[in-house]
Amino acid sequence: MGNFIKKDILILVRDRKELAILILMPFILIAILGFALGNIINGDSVTLDLNFALVVEDDEASGRSKVLEEIDQSQLPGEVKAQLLQAAAEIQPQAMLRGVIDSEKFRQLGSYQELTLEEGKRAIEQDEAAVLLIVPENYTYNMLRKMLLDSGDGARLLVESSSKYPLSSGIFQDVMESFSRTVSYETALGQISASKGQMAVEWQTTESPVHGGVEFIPSFDPIRSIQYYTFGMAVMFIMYAATSIASRAYNEKENFAFDRIVIAGTNPLAYLAGKAISAAMLVFLQLIVLFGMSTLCFGTFAGKSLEFWLALLLVMAVLAICMGGLAALLTTLNFRAENYRSTQIFGGLFVTLLSFLGGSFFPTSAMSEAISYLGGWTPNGAALNAFVQITQGAGMERYLDFIVRLLFLSGSMFIVSFWLFPRRRMF
Repeated sequence: MGNFIKKDILILVRDRKELAILILMPFILIAILGFALGNIINGDSVTLDLNFALVVEDDEASGRSKVLEEIDQSQLPGEVKAQLLQAAAEIQPQAMLRGVIDSEKFRQLGSYQELTLEEGKRAIEQDEAAVLLIVPENYTYNMLRKMLLDSGDGARLLVESSSKYPLSSGIFQDVMESFSRTVSYETALGQISASKGQMAVEWQTTESPVHGGVEFIPSFDPIRSIQYYTFGMAVMFIMYAATSIASRAYNEKENFAFDRIVIAGTNPLAYLAGKAISAAMLVFLQLIVLFGMSTLCFGTFAGKSLEFWLALLLVMAVLAICMGGLAALLTTLNFRAENYRSTQIFGGLFVTLLSFLGGSFFPTSAMSEAISYLGGWTPNGAALNAFVQITQGAGMERYLDFIVRLLFLSGSMFIVSFWLFPRRRMF
């Protein structure tokens, strides 16, 4: 068996084209994807230029006066009327809106110009602005009337978007919808409190603004794009190493080398085991070279602890064994079918499919739960998840499940391979 392993390694080392595919190509893709998609994987903010036009057609003073007059002429009790009059004088709907678009966080996305309606329309048509925000007539009147008297349909903000800036337009729409939900929520609370004769909710004013938000605090270290794609490309191209070993095995069958080995008294299963071990060793070396080159050239894993490298080596070893099982399975299928079709189909179709499901191109968390689950049961997907967990500083209990999946897949492929592999001469 040792001679078989030595022969396979020497043949592969001399094949420069094969080495380029297994080492150079994934390294180039790591560099391209790692730097080109840096902001997406890193979680960094994407630079936006959210310039929009603001058109104010509302007369706030006139709207407030009309609401004050309606409250004064209403049949409400004197104490309630006094509270509503005070609230109507303090609430400033336009100031609430400007508090959002003038906030420091919003200014980081872009800026706005206050224009007339004609100028705003022209800016949208000429793609000079991403969004046109219109504060229509009676905005203040409709909002105060709905908030304080629960009358009417409430206020509306009009938003027109430019087709040239779909991302900026979508973000702006989300901000405005969030603002609308906040105002509606506060209005509902105020009306409930008023119905119970209480004033438990104080309306937001410019003097006492209420700010809120949700902040997500990660439990583990974020993973950088160059780290993610080092893992993604590595687990993708190791599958080509398995197909390479299987293809060479079938070449030996066609050249009657396998038959001569069997005639010499070697157990066919020992030959298959040699192919599996050769593939496992090749994959392990391939992973070490890729991770080492990525660290030396890009500083991918620079400064990582010994515990990190030991955990990484553990997953690499289990993954290499799994790829040995895959090479054995493909070799068996080739011998059974007596052609290259199994290797060709796997290398041409299934590697791409498994890479997609496993997350080599982009994280499967961005897709449906079903795809993410299926990807976790592919050899490359399970290994990629384990690598990511290790890089984020998670304990072994977080990635042990993926190691168990790899061992299960390895055992299944070895059992099927040794069970189906032909044990007689093939001539």
